Amino acid sequence: MSRLMLMSDLHLGHNNICKYRTNFSSADEHHNTIFENLATNLNKRDTLYLLGDVAFDKYWLGKIKGLKCKHKLLVAGNHDLMKGIHMRDLVDTYDDVKALYCKRNIWFSHCPIHPQEMRGRICNITGHLHNQLVLEEEGLPDKRYINVCVEHTDYKPISFSEVMEKGGY
Repeated sequence: MSRLMLMSDLHLGHNNICKYRTNFSSADEHHNTIFENLATNLNKRDTLYLLGDVAFDKYWLGKIKGLKCKHKLLVAGNHDLMKGIHMRDLVDTYDDVKALYCKRNIWFSHCPIHPQEMRGRICNITGHLHNQLVLEEEGLPDKRYINVCVEHTDYKPISFSEVMEKGGY
């Protein structure tokens, strides 16, 4: 059975990540845990959408390239071109690289898009905000935005069907 799997803000190779993700004792523990969670929760028929800020160096980019799945799409984030990583490296690693992607009447992006840019789409599956959520004026979570940062997915990829179920769609 094939699945669409989603994940954002892995920050593999980010040496100071424990400053922000204090539940890890070291950067190595962080990187290895997240990569292992990703690799062991994918199968060869899955499609993987990574919504930005994946690998901060070529070592981890190479590990992502070696993942066994049917298709890997990167929706680029603000940290995907770091430490000598160039666009050609991303194109060599992923089957497709996008700045913003629309499929199934849903926006997939690294940063949440402005509400006026939803243009009739049912929701925006996004990353970038880590522990935070997009809020309505009343301070409640805005149901149009679904955050798939690893902080919201127990540091593992999450299936599209699970995301849609959690979002009430």
